[in-house]
Amino acid sequence: MVHGEPAGCCGPVDTTAPISVTINPEARVNVARTGSRVESLTIGDWHTIGFPIVNTGYVTGLLVIEGDPVPDVELDLPVHELTGEPRQEGGFRVRFDVPTIVDVTLTFSALGALGGLAIHSSLHLILRSHLAPLPIA
Repeated sequence: MVHGEPAGCCGPVDTTAPISVTINPEARVNVARTGSRVESLTIGDWHTIGFPIVNTGYVTGLLVIEGDPVPDVELDLPVHELTGEPRQEGGFRVRFDVPTIVDVTLTFSALGALGGLAIHSSLHLILRSHLAPLPIA
């Protein structure tokens, strides 16, 4: 297992996902990279990037992910319903139009507010895409 260390919050999150999200009792969101990488993704296909949501405050409501548009990249950033459970699974999808390397900035917010230090609720994620290999005849 690989651990994500949310900035200024709680202990490490036990996960193999490339990012982790922690929500504290004041509904402040901390998102962090883990030691896992996002491998190169094939163009034209939707790829899901999952992450754990550790809800130390048992907060209920909406977790929203926002991101600026990135050329040649489509982002599907669903709203997640926080159930108050201590741990939920979340994710978003990405699809590339061309082989490229991009820096995607994502901002996570719970209950409609960034809560606390906004730098802890944002994340830069470097993503790379490639052409799918041709099938061997």
